[in-house]
Amino acid sequence: MVQTIGTEAPATGTRYGRATSGVIKAKGVHHMAWVTNRMDETVRFYTQVLQFPLVVTLQLPETDPFPGAVWGNLGGAKHYFFDIGNGDRIAFFEFHEQLPPSYAEMGAGNHIAINVETEEDLQAARQRLIENGIPIKHDLDHGFCHSIYFDDPVNGINMEFAVWQAPCTPEEPFLQDWNPTPAALDHLGDKQTKHLLHFAVDGQGGDFDTDPGPNG
Repeated sequence: MVQTIGTEAPATGTRYGRATSGVIKAKGVHHMAWVTNRMDETVRFYTQVLQFPLVVTLQLPETDPFPGAVWGNLGGAKHYFFDIGNGDRIAFFEFHEQLPPSYAEMGAGNHIAINVETEEDLQAARQRLIENGIPIKHDLDHGFCHSIYFDDPVNGINMEFAVWQAPCTPEEPFLQDWNPTPAALDHLGDKQTKHLLHFAVDGQGGDFDTDPGPNG
């Protein structure tokens, strides 16, 4: 069921919820992203213990391809997604910078992405944000999804609206990491060769090819 958000009158004193032509049609969580310093062990736990299939693998270039979209330096990071059922995903960035020991106790979140069904719904969400004075930080075509990034202006939470562009399922994973972690390679098996795509992860989409190499 598609939920329509933002049609009720705003609370007294708020500057949000202005009359707008944009209507946000949210359909659950697209993904919730965390960060880790231990991607290989993370893959082993989520695939072997929790039995969540690995459905997206990305190797980001050494220079952060979309600085400021979410917090942290994403240069050189792996970005992996796991299918947790019901069309929902969770994701991890592998950060090179050391995380504080209390990181998980602080919530461990990097950003949350809200799912919309169509490109038209994504553009409607964008319009509503703009008309309510919420800046769009980035508009990125990741190849497997199209995303817009913004901040919750009250709490500073990094947020995203996204629409899927590829299945990203156990049967049809979206694999771009040409050198996955050992645990990922063990889990994917022959899917790594069958579904591997080669392209630059730069937020510009583009054509996929089959030439080997880290940069597509």
